[in-house]
Amino acid sequence: MNENLYNLNLDYLLVAKELIAAGEDHKAVFYLGLPPDAITILRQMSIKRIRELARSDCLRFVPRINTNHWAEFMATQSVNADSSDQRAKALMMLLVNENR
Repeated sequence: MNENLYNLNLDYLLVAKELIAAGEDHKAVFYLGLPPDAITILRQMSIKRIRELARSDCLRFVPRINTNHWAEFMATQSVNADSSDQRAKALMMLLVNENR
């Protein structure tokens, strides 16, 4: 299993679990794209079970890719100037800010 894939799954599931625990189910639905039945399941899952679920050879969620946003991002960023981590963080900020 790829450790990066595990971390990606785990981060996603933990953010979802935190939103649900805080009573912000609507944010988990809107920001993360969780279906209502997943909220019910995650609410009842222990962290141990979430870690087990994150261990997979595939993503445990479906990204919502909007190529228009990516094109806008790429047009405003100097691809060669930033590391891939910096570009990923900037893209996440663009996507989060747009959904507010």
